[in-house]
Amino acid sequence: MAAESTVSPAVRHAALFAHDDLPDPPPGHPFQLIRRPGYAIGAFPGGTFGTIAVTAIEPEAFDGVLADVRAALSEEGMGRAVWFVADACPTGLLETMLARGLLPSDEPPFEPYVTAMALVTAPAPGPGDVEARLAASFEEFVEARRISDDAFEMSEADRQAFEARSRDLYRTYVALIDGEVIAFAAAIAGANATYLSGGGTRADRRGRGAYRSLVRARWDGAVERGTPALTVGAGAMSGPILERLGFEPVGRIDCLVDRFE
Repeated sequence: MAAESTVSPAVRHAALFAHDDLPDPPPGHPFQLIRRPGYAIGAFPGGTFGTIAVTAIEPEAFDGVLADVRAALSEEGMGRAVWFVADACPTGLLETMLARGLLPSDEPPFEPYVTAMALVTAPAPGPGDVEARLAASFEEFVEARRISDDAFEMSEADRQAFEARSRDLYRTYVALIDGEVIAFAAAIAGANATYLSGGGTRADRRGRGAYRSLVRARWDGAVERGTPALTVGAGAMSGPILERLGFEPVGRIDCLVDRFE
């Protein structure tokens, strides 16, 4: 018999629909977020794609939503949208989207689907020779940003769009060995959980425990904020590692691409 879940309904919802739990970007932040009933459009100006996080769109309303999203992103010069659709969305929505020509994601940094996961108990700490903490300087942040771009195989255009706004985004976690930045991780504090929004380790420093150390650092940050829970959309590589650290799968989120250049 499967063990009873320790994940609360609020944290489970935060894992499946992170945009519902997370705050809007602060004034002046470069990330643009447009909230609509049942979905949210996000984009970095100058990038090549936007993201659409779906909460509840009825299948018969999808054509109108699709037109709205394409119009909003076209105004920003973008011709690609990546949609995130949890298995808790209305029945038939995913099938409707596929019938309209959207396809499972096949380009980095996205995968065809991720597993929504949540952690509500403290994970094991990382090895003693790895220091994991918030970046203490802009230089550490820039080095982490480069590791991130490589880890997610960002296109040159998207690298430049993110780099141009680096000073506005200066807040990330880093892992160091002997004072050298070897890994990065990002997190956003939500109302019920801290969302893990990415992480990666330099190729020549993998296997040293940096990833585990960064999970623990973000857990400690969540505890300090009074919300002892982490959520994440885990890909094929990170999912098994996170499950070993105590994360519980709570659902599936499909990633579909709409190209309308």
